[in-house]
Amino acid sequence: MANHIKCPNCGIYNVNKDYCIQCNTLLSYEKRRDIEFAKAEKERRKRERIQKETSPSFYDKYKDHHLLGVRILAKAFRSFWIGFIAIGVLIAWIIAAIAA
Repeated sequence: MANHIKCPNCGIYNVNKDYCIQCNTLLSYEKRRDIEFAKAEKERRKRERIQKETSPSFYDKYKDHHLLGVRILAKAFRSFWIGFIAIGVLIAWIIAAIAA
């Protein structure tokens, strides 16, 4: 079955074509959707990258500080935090194992 699409730019009817044969305008809705999705995905990644650059974590902000004491404090704080999370995970695992 032939797919007749009228070009919105020049008005020529095209049969089973993704692009207009006269003005090369994109006619395929699937390709338009894919292009728009790729553009939106690229924009989302760009926004995520910008946010990550503008709001670094405490550790990322101070891990390369010029003062040794600040670097040690940041690494100690991160170590304590990771230990706290590990203990919490262990407790949750124990509770789940007992309940099962």
